Amino acid sequence: MDSSISLHMSYPAFLKYITPSVLSMMALSFFTTIDGFFVSRYVGPDPLAAINIVIPFCCLIYAVALMLASGSGAYVSIKLGEEKVEDARRLFSYILSLMCLIALVVTIICLIFLKPLMVFLGSTEMLLPYTLRYGGITVLMTLPMMLKLFFEFYARVDGKPRLSFWMSAVGLLLNIVFDYLFIVPLRMGITGAALGTLISIAGSALMGLYHFFSPKAKLQFCRPIRQPGYFLKSCINGSSQFLTEISTGVVTYLFNIQILKYQGELGISAVTIITFMYYFYISVYMGLSSGASPLVSYGVGSEDSSGSRHITHCCYFSLLWASVAIFLLSLGCGPFINRIFSSEPALLVIADHGNRLFSACYLFAGINVVTAGLLTALDRGKPAAVISTLRCLVFPSVAMLVLPAFLGENGVWLAIPAGEFFTVAASVVCYIFSVVPALQMIAHNKKL
Repeated sequence: MDSSISLHMSYPAFLKYITPSVLSMMALSFFTTIDGFFVSRYVGPDPLAAINIVIPFCCLIYAVALMLASGSGAYVSIKLGEEKVEDARRLFSYILSLMCLIALVVTIICLIFLKPLMVFLGSTEMLLPYTLRYGGITVLMTLPMMLKLFFEFYARVDGKPRLSFWMSAVGLLLNIVFDYLFIVPLRMGITGAALGTLISIAGSALMGLYHFFSPKAKLQFCRPIRQPGYFLKSCINGSSQFLTEISTGVVTYLFNIQILKYQGELGISAVTIITFMYYFYISVYMGLSSGASPLVSYGVGSEDSSGSRHITHCCYFSLLWASVAIFLLSLGCGPFINRIFSSEPALLVIADHGNRLFSACYLFAGINVVTAGLLTALDRGKPAAVISTLRCLVFPSVAMLVLPAFLGENGVWLAIPAGEFFTVAASVVCYIFSVVPALQMIAHNKKL
């Protein structure tokens, strides 16, 4: 953490500090959206639906990388706050090494079982030729994708939030350029979309690799610490981020299975457009959480209770107005955004109707995402995991199975808003009984 950063910064300074993090997460959300835009415009609705089939796998990769980054990042930030820089470097290097090993294993296994994987994710026979092409290249980007996410998070821990932003911005620009080149002039179809994303993510990851191997980084790569317990603790502490990211995959998977019953492949295409915007709006909450979390963890290490409490208050105040703004934006601009992706009348009828019902989730989702993130920053991984489990597995799964039985297709669109709404109660309880006591313990110089 940059020693020039004050935990008692003004609210405008707080917004300035977290803005690169928010923009970084927004840019990340656009990687798949850019693919969807070019494919829907220049290839067709079936390849667009195929992208949505592969998205849950991407969410799994995001989830593992963010779990390890946020879970270990809390401990690394605490050690930086304690001025134990060498310990912080060795822990950072240890988690990075293990993550690379995991990425290679996942890549090999998924390539071997690619067709069964695509079928499991919901691919129909009609979509399988597209999902195999897009999914195969997506599997190959597992390692660069995980490195990109890991380095973007740790850039903020290292006190370089702008690096995180530029990694995402450059990657997004490369993705736009290569998607256009491969899909429009070269006519490579959905294969070109996947290749464009692979090249852009690899370029972004190389930027992070260069920084953390350079003398400018406080968290330089060095001989890793050999304490397996830290890996397990990082997984447990970062489990809420794992489940939060997995939730987008669960949302997509359940949507695909249920909407297929009512609208067929065309319904999946409509869901694809809605989920593209869902990833974008949720990325604002994720960026707010990931931008503020290293500051809160640093306050734990430096025993600055008032500083951590101030950052927490700034975070929730930002969340309040952001949630209302995103809800109104989704309702007001939804039909316009849908028409950017498609001009198919039947598809737009489904997408417009679904968006009106689905938008309610943005009023509640931010509370759950940010509360889970702050609990992770305070080394309270278990209650954070409870929030994320309820949010992404329990409530939405039950709602997705129950509501359509009573409301038909409307129940499919309302399942996720219902899940977020019921999770808010758990977030409030966890804030009162976990966040507040944790901040008080810092004030009394106690270990969390």
